[in-house]
Amino acid sequence: MSSGPARKRDGPITVVPTGAALGAEVRGVDLSRPCAPDELATIVAAWHRHIVLLFRGQRLDDDDLIAFGRRLGPLHRTEGLTYGSKPAGTRAEIEIVSNQREDGVTADGRPADECTWHTDMSMFERPASASILYAEDVPSGVGQTRFTNLYRAYESLSESLRRRIEGRRSIHDFAYTAMGEIRAGFEPVTDKSKGPGADHPIVRTHGETGRRALFLGRRGYGYVLGLPVDESDRLLDELWAHMTRPELVWEHDWRIGDVVMWDNRCCAHGRAAFDPGLRRRLRRVTVMGEIPV
Repeated sequence: MSSGPARKRDGPITVVPTGAALGAEVRGVDLSRPCAPDELATIVAAWHRHIVLLFRGQRLDDDDLIAFGRRLGPLHRTEGLTYGSKPAGTRAEIEIVSNQREDGVTADGRPADECTWHTDMSMFERPASASILYAEDVPSGVGQTRFTNLYRAYESLSESLRRRIEGRRSIHDFAYTAMGEIRAGFEPVTDKSKGPGADHPIVRTHGETGRRALFLGRRGYGYVLGLPVDESDRLLDELWAHMTRPELVWEHDWRIGDVVMWDNRCCAHGRAAFDPGLRRRLRRVTVMGEIPV
C-alpha cells in the first residue's frame, strides 16, 4: 500500500455514533495513507469520546497497520502471544487472529470457540491502550465482536459494590488465552492467588480523559488481592455480570476491509463462536499504554 505523503482529503471526516453505549463509524479516512495532523486529532478525539471506532472499506498491509498504530504510541511485540503461530517473516508487531492452517493453526485447535470478555495485553505492567484490528477475510453474520462501556459500568455501580472495590487491585492472568487455552510456556493455574500476571487497580483513571473505569482483565481468570479465592471469584462474577449488561454493550458485525480500533482502558470485548469451517483471518496491532493508576 501507499506510504507517500499525507493526502489532502476530498471532504470532511464524519463521525457517526452507533446510538449504543459506545462506538462510532468514522467516514472519509483512508488508513493506508499517513494521517495529516488535523485528521489524526479528529480520530483521537472521536476515539476518546466513543471508545470504539469503525473504519469501513480499508485495504491495509502490515506496514500500513503498524504505521497507523505507531501514531498513537509504541507497539507491543507479540511473539508467543498469537492465536496459533505466525507465518515466517511476519512483523513482530503484528498478531494474526486466524483459524487457518497456513497461520499455524492445527486441525484440533480452537480458534473458532467463543472468546470470553477481556481487555488486550492487560497481563503486562503497561497494558494496551489501543487495539487496532483489520478484517482481511471474515464470514458475514458470524464471529461478531461485542464491546462494553466500562466508564458507564463504573458510574452505574451500587454504592455498596463501589465501596467493596475501592482501592483494591486484581491479578490479570497471563497463563490463559481468552478462549481458555494455556499459553505456551505456562502451567495450569491451581491457585489464582499465586497466578502469573500483572496486578492493576480494579478502578483505574484513564490517562488522557481523566475518567474512571472498571478494569478487570479476563473474565473467569482474575483474582482480587487480599481476598480468599472463593470470595474473590464471587466479587469478580458480580462485577462482570454488571459490566456486561445489555444496555452497556454494542456488537459489531464484521465485513472484509473493516478496521476497528478500541480503547482497552475503558472497554472490554469478547467474540461469539462460529463454524470452524468458515475462513476467518484478521490482523492486529496493540499500542502500549500507561501503567494503570
